Amino acid sequence: MAQGRVDWYSANLGHGFILSEDGVTKSFVRHKDIVAGEEGNLQNNDRVSYEVARGMEGPEARNVSRI
Repeated sequence: MAQGRVDWYSANLGHGFILSEDGVTKSFVRHKDIVAGEEGNLQNNDRVSYEVARGMEGPEARNVSRI
């Protein structure tokens, strides 16, 4: 599991980006990839843990949960 912080997230759009802990990699996150029980929304600067998957356009975050 990787750790990082929410760089930007829009509840209205249902997606955003997570910046890795080292500040190098941004991963795209979709609402459906937030772990149930997390209210389905993230806030900017929330610390999170997640799995990194290879998406068609770059890294994607899966199984995202707040730390």
